[in-house]
Amino acid sequence: MIKLDSYDKKILEVLLNNSREQISSISKKVRLRRENVNYRINRMIKLGLINGFNTIFNDKSLGLTRYSFFIQLTNLKENTEREIFDYLKNSKYMTWSGTAAGKWSLITDIVIPKNIELNDAIKEFLIKFGSFIEEYTILKIEGGDYFDNKFFGLNKIDKPFEDRKIKLDDKDIKILSILNENSKTNCVEISNKINLTPNGINNRIKLLEKQEIILKYTISLNHKMLGFEWYGIQFKINKFDKEIERKLRLYLTNHKKIIFFYQYIGSSWDYDVGLIVKNSTELRDFIHEFRKEFPNIKIYDVFLVLDETSNYKLPKGVFI
Repeated sequence: MIKLDSYDKKILEVLLNNSREQISSISKKVRLRRENVNYRINRMIKLGLINGFNTIFNDKSLGLTRYSFFIQLTNLKENTEREIFDYLKNSKYMTWSGTAAGKWSLITDIVIPKNIELNDAIKEFLIKFGSFIEEYTILKIEGGDYFDNKFFGLNKIDKPFEDRKIKLDDKDIKILSILNENSKTNCVEISNKINLTPNGINNRIKLLEKQEIILKYTISLNHKMLGFEWYGIQFKINKFDKEIERKLRLYLTNHKKIIFFYQYIGSSWDYDVGLIVKNSTELRDFIHEFRKEFPNIKIYDVFLVLDETSNYKLPKGVFI
């Protein structure tokens, strides 16, 4: 666990809200000299607390479909697990992944453009590692949200956005792919990779933000270094009711320990929820609280996320 002072926490809060924020701007907000801000950010990167500068995109406006891929591994040979992790990091269509303790050994997200079939996105993986897979299930994500600010007790709710299909040209796609790799990349650096002036790059980024293709810039944090355990909890609504579902989504959005949720349709469970707690006692307290609040919603499964092996980024295949 890393020790953070009030300045470190303020810097992280700024970066969680906008990871493209300039050092000079952060310096003014936290009332610390620029060189000190820069040193602290680099220190937190070096220690592994900050492990990614991310751009959050509107999947639907980009014509993307997202799935959750749950895998139970078996009979692993020496180095097989590392081979799987390396494959996922370089996959064209698989993105965030993590190991877990429970029924599922490995969980990853699959993101595919509209011209790619799901089977084509996973076929190579299943052929390569099929002999080590005991069981798997793939669920289409119909909705969800992520609340990264809750790591610091903030309950900021992002503004709602519209799903709109926007026509993008090759330069837009290239800009998005660069920001996908590192949201901090500045317009001069992008200009060196694309035949556009820095001012032209800046104007395109502003338009992509206005069109809500780009929703947000943020950072990925190592939850363990902040003293948190991350549990995945799966819920099943026994009887569909619009009012119960509305109440549930409001509860998940506002609860201070829930950092994300995914919604599925037509599966063994309806929601996946990410819960951050300090220990198993807090987990038990949450479960008691939830059952009291929602007696008609079944807790289908609970598992501990051990490690994140790949951070959030859109996979490379969506930009081809």
